[in-house]
Amino acid sequence: MAFYSSHGAAAEVTGSCHLLEIGHIKILIDCGLFQGKEEELNYEDFGFDPKEINYLIVTHAHLDHIGRIPLLVKNGFDKKIITTKATYEIAKLMLKNATTILQEKNKILYNYADLNNTLELFGTFLEYDETIKIEENIKISFKNAGHILGSTSVNIDYKEDGLEKSVVFSGDIGQKPRLITSKVDFWSKANYVFLESTYGNREHQELQLCVDDFKKKVLDTLNNNAVVLLPSFALERTQEILYILKQMSDDNLLEDVPVYLDSPLAINITKTFAHFPELFNEEIKELFKNNIDPFSFKELITTYSRDESIEINKKEGKKIIIAGSGMCEGGRIPYHLSRYIQDKRNMILFVGYQVSGTLGRKILNKVSQITIDKSKIVIKANIEVIDGFSAHADQNGLIDFIKDLKDVFCIYLIHGEKSVLEDFKNKITKELEDKVHIVKMKEKIYI
Repeated sequence: MAFYSSHGAAAEVTGSCHLLEIGHIKILIDCGLFQGKEEELNYEDFGFDPKEINYLIVTHAHLDHIGRIPLLVKNGFDKKIITTKATYEIAKLMLKNATTILQEKNKILYNYADLNNTLELFGTFLEYDETIKIEENIKISFKNAGHILGSTSVNIDYKEDGLEKSVVFSGDIGQKPRLITSKVDFWSKANYVFLESTYGNREHQELQLCVDDFKKKVLDTLNNNAVVLLPSFALERTQEILYILKQMSDDNLLEDVPVYLDSPLAINITKTFAHFPELFNEEIKELFKNNIDPFSFKELITTYSRDESIEINKKEGKKIIIAGSGMCEGGRIPYHLSRYIQDKRNMILFVGYQVSGTLGRKILNKVSQITIDKSKIVIKANIEVIDGFSAHADQNGLIDFIKDLKDVFCIYLIHGEKSVLEDFKNKITKELEDKVHIVKMKEKIYI
């Protein structure tokens, strides 16, 4: 018999962790950190015994999909981790950074020894449109999820009582088109689909309109001799922003404007991206082919050390600062916020999703003041957001992922806030007339 159970990202956005049991074989898909108001869930039991997991499949390297893997290893998991090479290379950087941050918390989830033990379990690589047989009756295949570099959706074919069945885990699906990432590839059939639904109740603004809006907002602020502060995710979003700023630089729109990339993690990830030129869209591939770095331009200044970061504030006048974390929960962005958010000429420009309970979400909700390092800071800066850069597909993109699938018995909605899941369920039921179920935490489902 085959069963699925959810241990994260059920009626919530973060903590992705899904267990598939096929007979005596237990396959875990992702093992991510809970973030925002759900952070305390990281300290609860997994809901299964890590020692009994036979395989771990990693769909991509965002922390809400990989951030608890060292904890899994700490608690006894010691089997193969299956992923793409790009995801592995990025995951090394993301997990090292997360481990460093976690050491500063009152309750420590895992340490560097757990991280090193984790990295030793990687090495079983599966690329797009490839298949491997992991057991006599179980095969795993990957397709490009179009979410971030190296991201994948997963198909698992298995036999039960002589019947051939298949289940697809979408991972996180990218929208189309994307600024730098190659497009989503679709599956042709699946009996069961576990579908991420982060933006299942909305449509994104057209990408080019978002790019134009970004450029206008940035230039309006710079023309006021002010500071543009960009809280940005180190993985993918920062590289997209760098690419847009490179376009502006090439058009001579950033003359005498220093652009600071103030994030060691983002700097390292950007370097890693260059190792995988074949995974980008055609426009970026062409730049690499002509030995042009799509993420560099003459105004860009990378500040790796803390001293270099502090030096940024000694530069008076207009400037652009890109710093993490994207939700303002750590990294160097709180330091810059405390300095620049109190000036009404400046702009804080959000370009990524802000999980409920995070500092970024509070700022976006237009609270009058925030607390950083126990100091209360009044918000006077212009607070802006551009949603259309999202690495997640919107409602239409999610529908596209499932609408042509054949042999579907049921679609299971995961990875979304409860109200979003309800709206999306109604949309699917109305348009596709498919059976849809919203997965609950720890729920066990026969498939």
